[in-house]
Amino acid sequence: MRNNMVSDRLAYIAKEVDKISNAFLHPRGFSYFQFKRIYRDGSFIILANRPDFFQDLLEQDLVEPSLSIPLYIRQSCIYFWDESLSVDRLFFIRENKGVYHGLTIISRRKNFYDCTTFAMGQCHPSPFAYYFHILKELQKFAELFPTLARTLIEKATEKSLKMPVPGQSINRKNFFLPKRSTRFRIGEGAKDYITTYEALCVQLLQEGKSYKEIGSVLSMAPSTVETHLKRLKTRTGLTLQELSLQSFHKYNNGKRLA
Repeated sequence: MRNNMVSDRLAYIAKEVDKISNAFLHPRGFSYFQFKRIYRDGSFIILANRPDFFQDLLEQDLVEPSLSIPLYIRQSCIYFWDESLSVDRLFFIRENKGVYHGLTIISRRKNFYDCTTFAMGQCHPSPFAYYFHILKELQKFAELFPTLARTLIEKATEKSLKMPVPGQSINRKNFFLPKRSTRFRIGEGAKDYITTYEALCVQLLQEGKSYKEIGSVLSMAPSTVETHLKRLKTRTGLTLQELSLQSFHKYNNGKRLA
């Protein structure tokens, strides 16, 4: 009886997720969609557009990429399955799930992070070129989905599952935004530094987000976002246009200041 209830619940969620995602996925050649939210306490929820896609397909195999901006600064990162997964793992997914190419977008917050996965049911002749062509569209939908599926997420969170700890090779702490800002060098002067949250505010602002949207991402009020940016401009004497996050690499390879 319990198994039937779980199956019915997953089927219902899959149907609702499909209603939200179908119009976006199918015109772009994607058949499968999964949204996973992982909380600091180790609990998580999964929403997917088909019942057998509720299990974890990628997150356990994440390989930390080489990023121009350190992982503990970036608010989001992207994993391409063909590049990140082993040949055996890719073969297993294709043979057992009928899923070919895929990518996962990870968006980091203070108290949770979201893994949004898009996957294809057919082999694509040039998946990387295609992904880069529509990457901004995928990122926008990944940002929009939590709002569209707010009710589903809230209901699922009430019955969140506990993540197994043994055997987990990923240090998940790296995927949460730090609770406190840390300073990073961006120049030679004593005042030439940027804090974690100043850097994130700049990054998101340069992506076209409003103060309200940035505050939603970083779990802070819009006025706090404005304060971070004003403080940064006053201290460094640089405009937001002049600030380049690539300067992390130029000065001390983006390492924390002692």
